[in-house]
Amino acid sequence: MSVHAGSIITVAGQNVIDRVQEAGLGDTKLPIETIREVGNPQVVDKVPGEPDYTFTMNSFNVGVELMALLTGAIGGSAGASANAPGDADAEKTEYDWLDCGFINILSPWTDPDSGSSGEVDASMIVPGFYPTRITYRFGAADNSTQEVELGGGSYFYCENAGAYEEFLKGTGAKTAFPTAKPAIHQRKGGESGTTFRSVFGVLVDGELQTEDIDYTVVGGAEHPGSTATVTFTEAPALNADIRFCYFSGEGTQTFPQSVHASTLVLPGAVRGRNIKVYVAGNRIGGIQTAELNASVDGEVQRELGSEEVIGRTINGTDANGTVTIRSKNKSAFFDVLQKVTGVSRKEAYGFFNLKTVDLQIKIENPKNPGQILKTLRVTDAQFQPPGTPARVNSPTDFAFSFESQNGTFREVKGSP
Repeated sequence: MSVHAGSIITVAGQNVIDRVQEAGLGDTKLPIETIREVGNPQVVDKVPGEPDYTFTMNSFNVGVELMALLTGAIGGSAGASANAPGDADAEKTEYDWLDCGFINILSPWTDPDSGSSGEVDASMIVPGFYPTRITYRFGAADNSTQEVELGGGSYFYCENAGAYEEFLKGTGAKTAFPTAKPAIHQRKGGESGTTFRSVFGVLVDGELQTEDIDYTVVGGAEHPGSTATVTFTEAPALNADIRFCYFSGEGTQTFPQSVHASTLVLPGAVRGRNIKVYVAGNRIGGIQTAELNASVDGEVQRELGSEEVIGRTINGTDANGTVTIRSKNKSAFFDVLQKVTGVSRKEAYGFFNLKTVDLQIKIENPKNPGQILKTLRVTDAQFQPPGTPARVNSPTDFAFSFESQNGTFREVKGSP
């Protein structure tokens, strides 16, 4: 029997990610450099390069869970507290693209023959990945989607074991933090390696830590079947958010097939009829599609003596998108031009616009349209007048592109 997508679970922030349509690593081919030499027609060696992998999640989730996760929130793990990242946050809580940090992703594979118990057959850890892009897409007759892309430099598999992430708090004095379960080791460099690793993705307040510099690990790797202890060079600050991952095969590993017990029952999907777009407080009519894309310009950081990524240099962020409008007549088209540019309809409109407007994309609860689940907000959107892509036997759709002047956006829980 093949490994079915229904048995592969995506977990982050102590919670199953909702409504995932696609999730996983992209091209995992390790870059290889071929070494040759003068006077020898044969290949001397092939040396592994430095990988930069991409993990992508595409979801119908219309709540704030993903952005809350990317900006440092975690959910509850069990019982009455088993809710998603951001569930406990108050209405009007804002999640800014500039506040994203590193996260760990776990992927337990459930045994399809275990039925409702959800026993884990194998696991995968994708440690210390950083969000590099998020894209929201809305269409008049489409399901709303959001896609997150993360970048990192490693990933690990383990058979007959569960993947676990510890979530701990700093005391300002404590340096040693043991794993709750025995940790399985990974042999560095492959089968001939004589050094080991048993803990992955060590994060403190969203920053990736470097082994043998920021912390050391004792146990687990050197003593299979034992717990491992992460010891920091300097004690994490009081209430610092500490996270790290490991594999453990202790006992029967189970994972719930159901997602979190949230006070907000999310819809399976939200259609375009429950998406409203506002510019400077005015609702825009005739919208066919809307897309918001935020990205990070940066590169991974490495250092001598370590095969792992040690961080990511952030050169800048950006946020832009397109609102495509099918105006019912000439008057409606010029009404939109006036709203996005601020120029009176008595004047001529040029191709250049520097006015910024507050763009808000509000997502309603389909079962109760009076409830706003969340709002995407670009407070400094600059729209440019569209072209005229006329086509025979077709209505004309005008694509108004926009840019955030400061290169960011935010999600708001509910309405601002």
